[in-house]
Amino acid sequence: MRKVYNVPPGWPAPTPEWTPDLQWEPDSQWSKPDGWQLWVDVPDTALIGEGAVFVEVPDEEARKKSRRKPLMILGGVVATVVVFLFGVGAGGSSGASVAAEAEASASAVSSAAAAELAEARTDAEALAGAQESLEADVAQLASDQKSLATLRAGVTQKADKVQSREKAVRSAETDLDARESDVADREAAVETAEAAGRAAEEAPAAEEPAAEEPEDTGGAAYYDNCDAARADGAAPVYSGDPGYGSHLDRDGDGVGCE
Repeated sequence: MRKVYNVPPGWPAPTPEWTPDLQWEPDSQWSKPDGWQLWVDVPDTALIGEGAVFVEVPDEEARKKSRRKPLMILGGVVATVVVFLFGVGAGGSSGASVAAEAEASASAVSSAAAAELAEARTDAEALAGAQESLEADVAQLASDQKSLATLRAGVTQKADKVQSREKAVRSAETDLDARESDVADREAAVETAEAAGRAAEEAPAAEEPAAEEPEDTGGAAYYDNCDAARADGAAPVYSGDPGYGSHLDRDGDGVGCE
């Protein structure tokens, strides 16, 4: 009988060729969730976990039934032979009667055996049909699981693409915010410069300082600088001498072009 070995989370997965016997029990140290169904009939696919595998499980009732049928047939034949021998031993007309009864009993046993054999064949054919149907269901389930795995892989791939696009959008938004901030700073700087320019244009022009007029030296001589005074042989020029001027006496001691 084929069932689904519903492997609980954390349990080791069985090998593909594994077939449990009637005495098989899981390790006592293995724990499973409360209410977890270890063996699941094939149609109950809603109870199957991700690690479930299909295995052949011995059917004890079928085994007992197959053992009883040969014993019943053998018992009937033995009983017929015993009755026949007893009839022959009795002798006379009663022996013939017993033989007839034994023959009738053997015929009945043979008929019963033939009926049981026919029934067994019918059961075998039904079992073979059920086995074929079960294998078809298993194949369909495997195909559905494969399709589901493909769909999951596609969903995962699309989710990764969406996350990548969202990351790119966030990066672009950050870059855009930085550019907008830079543009705002530049616009503020331009406005500040324009305001300063307008203020400079509106402010009155500063009066230029008047050119320093040379001191009156009595009209005798005037030297623009000490080089001119030295060239004229007048250096040093003392206060009161012709050509003396404060622009020649930088330390104000009354002597120019020292």
